Amino acid sequence: MNYKYIIGIVSFTSWTGLGFVRGINSYKYDHKKYESKEPIIYTNSVIYGLFGVIMYANPIFLPFAICKEVYRLEVNVRNLEKEKNSSFYNDII
Repeated sequence: MNYKYIIGIVSFTSWTGLGFVRGINSYKYDHKKYESKEPIIYTNSVIYGLFGVIMYANPIFLPFAICKEVYRLEVNVRNLEKEKNSSFYNDII
């Protein structure tokens, strides 16, 4: 197999997997933000995750997703705890 093809598949899978994780984290943040007394619904969590996959896999939203990931990287490198609890940090895009 062509190594460029394998690298492309691994990169795309990793990027969309990151979108899935960001979607789940967005759902958890929204659930916590509204102080819901109800338990977390896993179906809704998966739906948010699939929405994150769609957003990260769509080439139209790719520049926005990359900018958001660079922002998250800076927040984590600088260890800005207050910023980690903001809605801008926890939204998908």
